[in-house]
Amino acid sequence: MATVTLPATELPIPDLDWSIASYKGHQTSDGFAYVASLRRNGKKVANVEQDGRGGTVMVFWATAVQEHREAWDRWVADYQSLHPEDAAYEPEGVAIESLIDEYEIAARLRRVARRETPVLRPGETILPSGSYSALRGRVDSPGVKAYLEKPDNEFDRFWDGRIWVKL
Repeated sequence: MATVTLPATELPIPDLDWSIASYKGHQTSDGFAYVASLRRNGKKVANVEQDGRGGTVMVFWATAVQEHREAWDRWVADYQSLHPEDAAYEPEGVAIESLIDEYEIAARLRRVARRETPVLRPGETILPSGSYSALRGRVDSPGVKAYLEKPDNEFDRFWDGRIWVKL
């Protein structure tokens, strides 16, 4: 099985066919609840919901999507084989929540990239904390470009607005 990585979180996944959109989440007295759309190649095929009370993620498939369900089940199984450290958890929920992490972190990075340049140090990942360093100014500004081109800067990649770019 070939693998790819999600652009923002750099998490290994089976392929980029599946994504989350229309995500809304909020804290409840029992936990964190959310709703979102599950998309395959950009097309909405299901709604996913977590009621915030510790249960499993619920997937409500659109009608006539049997092929998507089967493809999703294969994707979740492949995802699980890439992440054996999550074997104790419900596989579908872990896979969905990794796509939600990608959705949220990518949105945050896009907002920040309007004013600053997010950067990461060697060996640093944006998961699980969601944190990164930032340089003042956009990636295309002369000061940021000059800093990133220095061979002795402490960072090994920067966010260009879509993906992490290695220096």
